[in-house]
Amino acid sequence: MDSTDYDIIKYLQDDGRMPMKILAEKVSLTPPAVAERVRKLEKNGLIIGYRAIVDPKKLGKTVKAIINISIKTSKRKEFLQLVQDNKNIVECHHVTGKYSMTIKALCNDTSDLEFLIGKIQNYGSTETLIILSSPIEFKSLNYEREAT
Repeated sequence: MDSTDYDIIKYLQDDGRMPMKILAEKVSLTPPAVAERVRKLEKNGLIIGYRAIVDPKKLGKTVKAIINISIKTSKRKEFLQLVQDNKNIVECHHVTGKYSMTIKALCNDTSDLEFLIGKIQNYGSTETLIILSSPIEFKSLNYEREAT
């Protein structure tokens, strides 16, 4: 990767729908050359996808929470199936420390959250943190450029 590839990644993180013509202008390449670089970044797994960022509140999801859980080892597979199937759970991370898993949930209201917590507690003890605000919710990956 060279500095141009890093610039392409930076611009696409900020706007994944940026037209190749505009991206090419920003990195001083022709549109076909930048399209080929993007294709290679995708093929090599540096760019793994593109997605829309949706406002959960506009879909009725007004309560955001982080739920930490100490999973009983015998119930891990069953828990992960619950996480996969539950529409309110949007992230799940295996973590170190007091808890073994951390999930992020988006719920319609606190009753919805309480119901979800009840389901999760079948798999281990929990600690729930309701997110009041998110001063930084999405941030582009910061990286060090290689010397060229």
